[in-house]
Amino acid sequence: MKRYALMSLLIAIVFSCKKETAVAEKEQKIVAEPQKEAQAESTATVVNVTPSTEFNAAFWSGIQTMLQTNHVDVVFADGTYNITSTITLSNIGNATKRLQLKANTVGAAVLTGSIAKLMSLNNCQNILIHRLKFTGAVSEYALVIQRSPNITVAYCRFENMPNLYYGAVGAHYATSNNVIVRQSQFSNIGVGSTAHMIYGAFGVKRLKILENTFTDCSGSFIRFRGDNSTHGVVYGNTFNSTGTYMVNGTGVNPIFVEVPVFNDINPGDETFGTSFMVTKNNFNYATVGNQTTRFALAFHHSGFNPTGRTHLISTADAATLGSGTVTEKRAIMLGQLGLDGTKILYGGNNNVNLSTHVVYRCWEAYGATAPWTGVVSISSAVSSTGLATTYEEALAFYDNLY
Repeated sequence: MKRYALMSLLIAIVFSCKKETAVAEKEQKIVAEPQKEAQAESTATVVNVTPSTEFNAAFWSGIQTMLQTNHVDVVFADGTYNITSTITLSNIGNATKRLQLKANTVGAAVLTGSIAKLMSLNNCQNILIHRLKFTGAVSEYALVIQRSPNITVAYCRFENMPNLYYGAVGAHYATSNNVIVRQSQFSNIGVGSTAHMIYGAFGVKRLKILENTFTDCSGSFIRFRGDNSTHGVVYGNTFNSTGTYMVNGTGVNPIFVEVPVFNDINPGDETFGTSFMVTKNNFNYATVGNQTTRFALAFHHSGFNPTGRTHLISTADAATLGSGTVTEKRAIMLGQLGLDGTKILYGGNNNVNLSTHVVYRCWEAYGATAPWTGVVSISSAVSSTGLATTYEEALAFYDNLY
């Protein structure tokens, strides 16, 4: 009781029955998820925080107690939050009562700090991160989501983080199922090829990336890495690579969407995700800077073959992938790579200075010897049918499988 009383002195809790007034953002669109959020927001318990609030274990314990009976909105006051210790949520959330971490105005609450991670969610659920801005000299992730289902990041800003080694947003492990990043903006991210705007890895399922704007990253903009990270959706986004973002003295134009595996043991332990839908995106590459990696969607292998698959394809198979019939290409993809061309859904995108739509790329690494290395187009072997045609369809894509 004493702890709760003390926390009550530190945070102001008010109850609101009013719907939040409109803000200058695209959220006026009437879609299923914003409608649901508006209903939750109108009845939520509101906890107001400021740059001086201490986001410690006692704070989050109090939030978790509130979530047992009501939705909770943690409202970040306008200002700069100089984060010296990662805002860590562990085992926070309720399946039916939503937790929202939000600012009232897009980008008005700014999280920054010279630390490894600004915010971390682990074993959490049913959380909306809304209108916050992440920036500064953070070195690993701005926001990392691990083993946490049903997390949405909406109308956030991830800007000017040139020291990031891994990503602006990370979504990791199979239980991070149905992570949605929508209507947010990303720009000037990363220190090298290891850094991404959104880094999905280690079996993440249904990572849905909808109607965001991405401008300049040091590595591939979006990554779905290994361990069968699958059922990813990339819909309605705008990708801009200006060719002026510098990495080791060179202007880069990285791959926009990458599905890689890195097998540093023999046999390898990473396999490709098999199901993706990429549609209605704007892919814009500059005519300056490196022009060798202007691919919209790339499946990439480095290292040894995983058990039951031959990612290190022969020169003859590489030639067939490049010039064979659709049937011949799909046979090699399925038999050697474990990729079903009918489940890679790609089409309806707008392209500027794009080199190739969909490729397979193979590199030698970790001591493995490859009979063939290089890049080959598999664009004709993927499917352009069954694509989502509306935001609502994209938001619910693959949901019938889970």
